[in-house]
Amino acid sequence: MAEKEDLRVIKTKRIIRTSLIDLMAEKEVSAITITELSERAMINRKTFYRHYNSVTEVVKELENEILAEFAEALNGANRSCLDVSGVITDISTLILRRKEYFSKMMKLNPDLFTKGRIKAMLRRAVEVSVRSYGKTTDRETLAAVSQYTVSGVLALYSEWFDNGCRSSLDDLTEIACQMVRDGLSGIVPPEKLPENTSRSV
Repeated sequence: MAEKEDLRVIKTKRIIRTSLIDLMAEKEVSAITITELSERAMINRKTFYRHYNSVTEVVKELENEILAEFAEALNGANRSCLDVSGVITDISTLILRRKEYFSKMMKLNPDLFTKGRIKAMLRRAVEVSVRSYGKTTDRETLAAVSQYTVSGVLALYSEWFDNGCRSSLDDLTEIACQMVRDGLSGIVPPEKLPENTSRSV
């Protein structure tokens, strides 16, 4: 019985999150009411309050869910962030799997990839890896390297969405991998940068 209840909770929360994503493509989050969200999710307000206290709490859970997936991509196979090909390919796979969500979020927040928590998390990961395996531990240099590396990759994804996701994500991934490897080559010893073995996303 408990398992069925858990599945019911998971399903209800997923419906609420999906409904919020749909509404966020239509209006500002601040304009979305609990009543409106409940109606879109085809549940009553009491059911909503059983799982969340506010619309903001649903948004935060969505953000945390996405950040957790990005973290999983960064930590895949316990590898270093310097496994450029592996990390960027996994991020591309995540973006492709969540394309609809990101497309709607980009309309609401064009800076989704260029500012905020996703960028900050990726920059921290790059700085930790370069500090551990690179030729420098200088804070300003590490900050510059992470800014250059992460901003470039995320800008490519942002433009891909801006252009309606029409071009090949495989090609974009390959370009991103090569650019990052070239950019890091002067900071990180070559033997610490795994070979660029491109994989389809």
